[in-house]
Amino acid sequence: MYVQFQQLHLDWMGYQATNFNGRMAMQFDKGDEASQYFGQYFPLTSDYTVDAATAQTLGIEEQVIPAGFYPIREAGNGLPTDKKAVDFNPALGQPVAGLVNPNNSQDNVGQLHNLAVQVILNDHHDAIKDLNGDKKAIQAFVTEKMFQFMAEAGLPLTATEQQYVSALDLNRDYGNYAARLGETRLSANDKKVLQGIFDEAAAIPVRSPQELSNFVLLMTEHENRLANDETLDNRKTVLSMLSVLKYSRYYWYWKSISSPTPGGAELAQIPDWVWADIIGMELGGPVVSAVASVIVYLDHH
Repeated sequence: MYVQFQQLHLDWMGYQATNFNGRMAMQFDKGDEASQYFGQYFPLTSDYTVDAATAQTLGIEEQVIPAGFYPIREAGNGLPTDKKAVDFNPALGQPVAGLVNPNNSQDNVGQLHNLAVQVILNDHHDAIKDLNGDKKAIQAFVTEKMFQFMAEAGLPLTATEQQYVSALDLNRDYGNYAARLGETRLSANDKKVLQGIFDEAAAIPVRSPQELSNFVLLMTEHENRLANDETLDNRKTVLSMLSVLKYSRYYWYWKSISSPTPGGAELAQIPDWVWADIIGMELGGPVVSAVASVIVYLDHH
């Protein structure tokens, strides 16, 4: 259902595939809205195959568009217009390893996370700014909007679940990820497995698309290794946390390079708001993960 919710955002911007110099491009009729939502780059999270039917319709050759970040530019022959377009030209894009991993049964959790955070930060930017940094007010506001998002995405929370989430204090020291992991309800064995992966992930700098690819590929290897590991006591939660770790790291790097605001570069090491994503996933699922990430990110910005 949330995939359809994501499609609704694209449809609202007037999305359509088009032919640009013999290559597939994505045009948005509402260019300003598209630029505000995506920033300077459109993230293609997996290789996209232009099949025979689509190629014939667009008048282009069948092709595979590599995963990566592609620039958003003015549509038309360089003339000012209210339309924007994504030119899927590998020579202009920044290649990144494919993020989607069908071998991880919880891959959709990471997808849901990135969409939720993007919708909250984009759609409610002004309302959040008006709260003037009031942590409790921001947490309450973002939590309420996440309840709404989940309902619209076809994954509503029960009244009991909403009450539990609303009562959580998410302003914690997530930078000390080992301590926060130790506080989770996971078994000692599952904590040990995750601790090793977290330590490895924390040592990997991400300062470029190539380094981000290295990170994505390593996390994908861990996902594949643990996908059918019968020694895990709570495999679903472990795989969910790994999915969020990979997707969140990808999201916040993309956000940093796509933002037109100077000085918004992502930290080379994993920032606190990514650890908030991961620990929040165990605390209360996708809602708490997204809320924790947003409030910690806003606290640092």
